[in-house]
Amino acid sequence: MEQRKENIVMFPFMAQGHIIPFLALALELEQKVYTITFVNTPLNIKKLRSSLSSTSTIRLHEIPFNSSDHGLPPRCQNTDVLPHHLITHFLTICPSLEPSFRKLLSDLIQENGGVKPLCVIGDFFFGWSAGVAHEFGVFHAIFSGRGGFGLACYYSTWLNLPHKKTDSSEFTLPDFPEAGKIHRTQLTPSYLSASDTDPSTLFQWKNLPVWSNSDGFLFNTWKAELELLKYQEFLLMEKIELVMSENERGHEIRTKACEVQEMIKDSIRDEEEFKGSSVKAMDEFFKAVLLMKENN
Repeated sequence: MEQRKENIVMFPFMAQGHIIPFLALALELEQKVYTITFVNTPLNIKKLRSSLSSTSTIRLHEIPFNSSDHGLPPRCQNTDVLPHHLITHFLTICPSLEPSFRKLLSDLIQENGGVKPLCVIGDFFFGWSAGVAHEFGVFHAIFSGRGGFGLACYYSTWLNLPHKKTDSSEFTLPDFPEAGKIHRTQLTPSYLSASDTDPSTLFQWKNLPVWSNSDGFLFNTWKAELELLKYQEFLLMEKIELVMSENERGHEIRTKACEVQEMIKDSIRDEEEFKGSSVKAMDEFFKAVLLMKENN
């Protein structure tokens, strides 16, 4: 009898900047020994179905969503078809997907004879998905297409709003001093307009604290970013003109960029004689997940 493959349920936020990194991760995991169940709203699943190879084993599952029921234009299930002023509203209605996601997990377990998925990998906008996974005794992880440093700054800035507590043009993050000084000009308009009556702020204040319910995080990051943090040489920026110039300094920067490109390529190599850092990290992550499953 063929050994049953462990099932990983993946559920990204309905935006191309979230779906694409999730799909890239799903395609990597598909090459290993996992069954991938990729969850999203009907129109996004339709697009994904047309983009996947006919030989792909990724299972696409629709979760019900009618944009008109939430004060949105008809057939709007992705931020790329929404006017900018409605994106915040689209974000704040995401928790309405929770009951349907709960039913989907329940149905998957029943269809598999009571066997639970190995884990749920949810979007960082779906902090509530951790609670749903735990209702069924399933490991939960949050995946971010951002790097760990950027997400830590995002988390701390939204929860603390330090720029609202000073008149200075620069500020530090109270629970992440390693980030150094941040300038107001680095903040997006949503941060600058944050308040206790702002819908986007209220969403963040509700969503971010429940990240702590998750069992783990997966970041789109690499070792060099951690090394830069250690030496506090982050947030360094070279002007495009310098990078593209034909002088010695421009050539040096382009050479380093090519070296970094090769490092990134090496990180995802998965060969018998060589495993990249990202491959090793992912293997260790799922070893930990399997161990937790065996102990429960």
